[in-house]
Amino acid sequence: MPAVSLNDRRVLLTLLAFGAEVGILAWEYLNGGVRSHHLLANPDFLAVSNWWGLLVIPLLTWWTLSQLRRRVERSAEHSANGTAALVAFVCALAYGLALSLLFSHGSMLVDYVFFGLLALALVLRLWHGEYLLGFVFGMGFVVGPILPAMFGAIIALFSWTVHTTGRALWRKVRAKRGVA
Repeated sequence: MPAVSLNDRRVLLTLLAFGAEVGILAWEYLNGGVRSHHLLANPDFLAVSNWWGLLVIPLLTWWTLSQLRRRVERSAEHSANGTAALVAFVCALAYGLALSLLFSHGSMLVDYVFFGLLALALVLRLWHGEYLLGFVFGMGFVVGPILPAMFGAIIALFSWTVHTTGRALWRKVRAKRGVA
């Protein structure tokens, strides 16, 4: 039986993500119409339609799998890297679902979970695509895919900046101490 290449899996998983988004939009369409969501939940701001998910979800999936493929090719532990990415995706999915459920029920815990994501960005590499994709999928059922993708991109940029700056400072400190 021939092995399936990572490129074939990337195409298959991107098509599956597209199909899932089509299914979600079809359900919305048949149950009152495809929703739109206002930025910051303020009706004075721009409303973004969930139809944009047909573009965002496949592109985000393709980008995530491309990024993962590059990391796997650079890594010696191919299976461990893929397993870690799956765990990261599932955890981000659960986090997004929890945040969206708290938001939809008007819970006061939303602020804590929201700012908890900023704290997680300090210790986890949230700029990796699997975190962003899981978060967008998790929140997409309640607020659509665009707003979580925008918010997730800001968190990813914050996480990348903190980690990159921290590594650069650590290298500088080690170089001053004479430790290579």
